[in-house]
Amino acid sequence: GFVLVLKADTPQARYPLPLKPAVVSLYAAEPCTLLTIPLSAEAPTAPTPSPVAPRLDLAEADALCQIEGNFRKQRCELPSLPDLAWKIGKAIDDPHNDNEDIARLIQLDPSLTARLMSIVNSPAFGSFRKISTINQATTRLGRQKVRSLVYSCLIKSIFKINSKVLTRRMEALWRRSAHVAALSFVLGRETPGVDPEQAMLAALIHDIGTVAVIGGLKHFPLLARREEVLDYVIASLRTEAGLLSLRQWGLRDEFADVIENAGNWQRFGTALPDNTDVVQISLLHASIGQPDQAALPRIDSVPAFHKLARGQLTPRHSLSILEAAEADVREVRSLLGAG
Repeated sequence: GFVLVLKADTPQARYPLPLKPAVVSLYAAEPCTLLTIPLSAEAPTAPTPSPVAPRLDLAEADALCQIEGNFRKQRCELPSLPDLAWKIGKAIDDPHNDNEDIARLIQLDPSLTARLMSIVNSPAFGSFRKISTINQATTRLGRQKVRSLVYSCLIKSIFKINSKVLTRRMEALWRRSAHVAALSFVLGRETPGVDPEQAMLAALIHDIGTVAVIGGLKHFPLLARREEVLDYVIASLRTEAGLLSLRQWGLRDEFADVIENAGNWQRFGTALPDNTDVVQISLLHASIGQPDQAALPRIDSVPAFHKLARGQLTPRHSLSILEAAEADVREVRSLLGAG
């Protein structure tokens, strides 16, 4: 379990209190005043700006209309969760299977077994006692952590496309997603109440909609001819495509909020830190020194910032955490196959 202590006059105390199923109970340690606001009166956060459409010729406009229709009518080809990940996920969710059943299924793939053993025994994952079998890993870490690690190990295979024009974009997307995932693992590790393995997986798939859109563009190469058109198509469709992909994978309930709000910098959430908060701050850190940094908000102006690391973050402290864990970030990226 996890106990979150909210203190008066701190930024975290100004956020909405989390409700079930996120929390079991709430206690007041001393007399306090709670403000109740109907959900209907809740102030909306600033919407994410809509992408600005570039000037299109007739052929491009027709192709855009077709690809939008494909996603809207769900006639698009979505990225498939690797078959082994699907089988292992189903086995883990089945209460009739014990840890030995799950271990046997994982061990059908020697490569996956070797990568999992490398991960669980790595310094980044804080293994003080060597884990020598997958059964031990499942017992010690728990099923949900193992599932997050299995998915994270196998998901790189969907970041591929048979197109010379789009391969570079897909490879860049994978490198960035893996970097954000490594940062999310480290920040999640510093934040009680957040499962760092699940935060890492959330970061890996936060932009899965872009994978789906790029995959759909192989049938409309005209839309990939100009960079500004390609950027617009991706920005317009990636949220819808991401949610469709999650539903197909059976992960919508867990990760829909990350898909919908990654990049929505003024998302409030609740006082309880979650995967979306971790991914938001990791995205901002990943943009330091990059061309898009100037267009992004100050990291301490983002609501998510005040929830991580027990609400004790400052911009300098946030950077120092990641600088101190730079070796861990590199190691996690390498373990994910993006080193």
